[in-house]
Amino acid sequence: MKTYTAREVQTSFGTVFDEAKREPITVTHYGRPSVMILPVELGQEAVRYHNANRFAALLEAMPPAHADAPNLTMDELNTLVHELRP
Repeated sequence: MKTYTAREVQTSFGTVFDEAKREPITVTHYGRPSVMILPVELGQEAVRYHNANRFAALLEAMPPAHADAPNLTMDELNTLVHELRP
């Protein structure tokens, strides 16, 4: 994976853009990694992975199902969801 400074990206965006189509590029700002430029397919995969992990964490945080769960009203369901949100 290649690394460029923010200034290098500004002055050579065309080159960085072409390279980022093939592999992730790390961009540093004041010597510290700040952002990455990714091929779109890799970025979409990362977003799907992130969302799946967040959903799995939400499911794990949910209390066990109760026998009366199918009888909850929409207001009760909304209250439960809002209580579980971080």
